[in-house]
Amino acid sequence: MSSLEAGVSQRDEAGGPEGASAPEGTSVGKPTMLRIMRLPMIPSHMIASLALLTMADLLIAFLPVVGEQHGVAPVWVGVFLAVRAGATIASRICLPWMSARYRRSDLVIVSLLGAGVTIVATPSTLTWPVVTIILMAVGGFFLGLGQPLTMTLVVQSVPTAWRSTALAVRLMGNRMGQVVIPLAAGGIAWAVGPAGAIWFASLLLVASGAEKSLHRRAGGFRR
Repeated sequence: MSSLEAGVSQRDEAGGPEGASAPEGTSVGKPTMLRIMRLPMIPSHMIASLALLTMADLLIAFLPVVGEQHGVAPVWVGVFLAVRAGATIASRICLPWMSARYRRSDLVIVSLLGAGVTIVATPSTLTWPVVTIILMAVGGFFLGLGQPLTMTLVVQSVPTAWRSTALAVRLMGNRMGQVVIPLAAGGIAWAVGPAGAIWFASLLLVASGAEKSLHRRAGGFRR
């Protein structure tokens, strides 16, 4: 283990909060994007953050198109999106209670997999409003959990002196993803229809959750 990695503290077994500061007097050098991205789990956390963010964006962009394709009234599409947003707010309210009782790593995995598995079905259920509302409520709750938790995990994975730079790199990654992912989703929607964009975003969520689950099983991700 390098001296830099040794300076990043680990979460305790109970899953409580932890610091990420290097020991006093330890020089960790100048933070650069390359050095930050080479730290363990940083790319994983940033991909998870990007997947969660772009799912919310793609739902707003493509769900109305899917609804129009299925003859769903615009007012119902508005209701579905409002339910998703309300569930996300509710999850943020519950987050302090949940993060105090469960490991952040586990919550992020549940967030990714739960959102991906529930939202992927919504393009096929729009003509059954009650079912879609339930799926949007569950999926929106899971979406709301992951974003703030990935920010915390990024901060915990770098030395204290690097935190602001790491958050800036995370923000830049999110903004780049908001350009690249919708372009890819648009290409898929052109090929298979507008529902393909939502399926694509769900696949990103599930893939990110599966990657984190593998790290979790390997014992390399315990925060």
